[in-house]
Amino acid sequence: MSFSVDYDNITVLEVGITSFGNEGYAVKYDFVKKVIQWRDSYMWNNNFTRSLNETDFRTLKEELPKSGMLEWMKGYNSGLEADFGDQTQIPGEWKITVVFADGTKITAGAEQHFPKKWKFLKTLIEKTTGCSFVLR
Repeated sequence: MSFSVDYDNITVLEVGITSFGNEGYAVKYDFVKKVIQWRDSYMWNNNFTRSLNETDFRTLKEELPKSGMLEWMKGYNSGLEADFGDQTQIPGEWKITVVFADGTKITAGAEQHFPKKWKFLKTLIEKTTGCSFVLR
């Protein structure tokens, strides 16, 4: 299966970032139910669940493949962090879980080694949630 087909078959996307103090953000997109769940461990009153409007849904479907997310997830899981990411001074970690229509699930993550295209994904998350996705 090609990655372009894989992006079309994503049903759930979960992205989280946390500091060493275990504070951070998590967002879960349910593409089937068209729902966003946001969790903010800095401010509990900033947590929400809401429907994913048609504009944001279309933006996610069109822009997510440009992030190369599935490709770098596979790269990280194959031990190719240096090819797909950069060592950073950011004291934190990222984790992504993707569920596909056939029930297959993949997860990838790393500490202090963020993907080269992380900023693209971060911006897409901020655009579709209206919230900042940067560790404090």
